[in-house]
Amino acid sequence: MVSAASARKAQLRREQHAAKRQDDGGPLAWRGWFDGSAHPNPGRLGIGALLLGPDGERIEISEPAGDGDSSDAEYAALTALLRAAVKVKPAQLLLHGDSQVVIHDVLGTAVVKGLATERATVLALMEQLPDVSLRWVPRHRNGEADRLSQMAITAATSRSD
Repeated sequence: MVSAASARKAQLRREQHAAKRQDDGGPLAWRGWFDGSAHPNPGRLGIGALLLGPDGERIEISEPAGDGDSSDAEYAALTALLRAAVKVKPAQLLLHGDSQVVIHDVLGTAVVKGLATERATVLALMEQLPDVSLRWVPRHRNGEADRLSQMAITAATSRSD
């Protein structure tokens, strides 16, 4: 026989698991991570992004992106990730980045002067997708995108030497 307390704990675990799955976008969602780097800041830009599909699809982006500051790099990485997503037409997309500036700017919670063009480009790309959400993650949970952005800067630096 299951006690009422045990039954309540089991129900609570199921609810927490369901909430986590919903927060993660569910089993059919595509997921993406983006990061941009500037060395020095401002300086050479590198962008990195990773797009993962529900059936094991993997799209990596690692590109030099000219010169600018870290916000330019972050926006360039998000734009590249969204362009890749538009090509695969996911029904649901959950994006992660570690730039609070860019994420708050895109979501409209803290509009940053000087980034209106970049914001407009990102919003136009997001409008082409049926269900897209954008979330901030701490830097340590964005390692793959960071690695890809650093690779792009290394490649750009070695070509210019």
